[in-house]
Amino acid sequence: MMTALLFPPFFLFPLGFIIFPYLFFLLSSEKINNKKSLQFFYGTIYGLGLNLILLAWIKEPFFIDSNTKNISFVSYLLCLYISFYFGISFFILSFFKNNFLKLVLIPPVFIISEILREQVLFGFPWITFALINSSNYFILNLTYYIGTYGLSFLTIFLFLVPASLMLLFKNFYSINYFKIYWLISFAIIFICLIMINLRLNSSQLVETKQELEVSLNQLKINQSEKSKNYLYKERLNKIIELISENNSNLIIFSETDYPFIIENNDLVPKIQSSLKNKQTVIIGGIKNEGNRYYNSLYLIEKNTFDVFDKKILVPFGEFLPFRQYLKFLNSIVGDIDFSVGHNKRVMTLLNNINIIPVICYEIIFFNNILNDINKFSPLLVNLTNDAWFGKFSGPYQHFYLSRMRSTEFNKYLIRVSNNGVSAIIDNYGKIIEFIPLNIKKQKNIKIAIPQELNNHVRYHNFIYPFLIIFIIISLFINTKNE
Repeated sequence: MMTALLFPPFFLFPLGFIIFPYLFFLLSSEKINNKKSLQFFYGTIYGLGLNLILLAWIKEPFFIDSNTKNISFVSYLLCLYISFYFGISFFILSFFKNNFLKLVLIPPVFIISEILREQVLFGFPWITFALINSSNYFILNLTYYIGTYGLSFLTIFLFLVPASLMLLFKNFYSINYFKIYWLISFAIIFICLIMINLRLNSSQLVETKQELEVSLNQLKINQSEKSKNYLYKERLNKIIELISENNSNLIIFSETDYPFIIENNDLVPKIQSSLKNKQTVIIGGIKNEGNRYYNSLYLIEKNTFDVFDKKILVPFGEFLPFRQYLKFLNSIVGDIDFSVGHNKRVMTLLNNINIIPVICYEIIFFNNILNDINKFSPLLVNLTNDAWFGKFSGPYQHFYLSRMRSTEFNKYLIRVSNNGVSAIIDNYGKIIEFIPLNIKKQKNIKIAIPQELNNHVRYHNFIYPFLIIFIIISLFINTKNE
């Protein structure tokens, strides 16, 4: 359970240097190793202790409607499912008797479980050990070079350094692998410091920067009120009023802020009538098209508009998997599933700045956002509605996951959430401006962003062959030792 305190909103980073050495010595003890059949169980219990705290917010959507409160326990099935990956990790590690091998294999085995969790079934890359560093402006910039999985690996590796030191001093006068581990650890720390220094002190080679006057509009609509249709017109009038009184170039609202179902893009003329020349509104809403429903993001200007439909849908939120067998969950998900969007993930503002639209949950899927079409676009625009996640850990975790994308992709990020945290973050992860959680507020700010920004995402994939080679060598050494 203490592992959960490393993550947002706690960020008790020093605890990692106690938790992971203890975990290593626990996995190395003969008492544990002699019970191989129970390793999966031990790992699952460890994961369950972590996830029950870290994902405590997962039950919050069940409390929005009184009809679903009694089945909120169903949410804990996700915690159990994710915990199985830790069980598998412990089980794999139990096959390695050599303490040095076990020490060096904990990071890659844990990262492989992260990769599998992102790929299997619908994917859930919410919990990565890289997230532990998401409040640290300096360490976070390593994701620019090594990506999320690389930072996860490095985080666990460094947390285990005290364990290697303890074993080193225990056998200080003998030549052993732990001395090599410590020397490698020292070299890695030194290289990381150089990388961070280069990243934070190097200026981007950008010919021009364009100034944008951005307006963040955090409306803070209670989730239970979102479905009350007698309030729809009042909400729409408020949105129109906020646009009419605003002189910003770019006015942004959150996910599904447009209160009515959108038919034939009928929101466009309503918004356009309030717009001035050279103004853009970005707003989220539910679109109906040929009996298909989409969670959509609209970019509306005085004489034109564009739309992006969400591509990565939330299972059990926007669609019900295996509906024929899980009809009892219709009261939560509804009778109709959302459809997957097929638009290109790029849109263009009036001043020819390309943006990357990202709706809510999509922001955590770091391998599915950038492509050849948008990789140079300088600006991520993330609309979300974190009112589903309660008032404590969920919204903060989602915010810090979003912040990681700014440094990993080397992009500016504009994030607007219905209830917060809304923010503007630069490509180094620096928070330029924000609106705190559960505050109704509009905030206008001028920012200067480049026309284009490159990134090193293509190099982040080196983690996959690295892990494969690492595991193969470890298996060879383990077989030789046996």
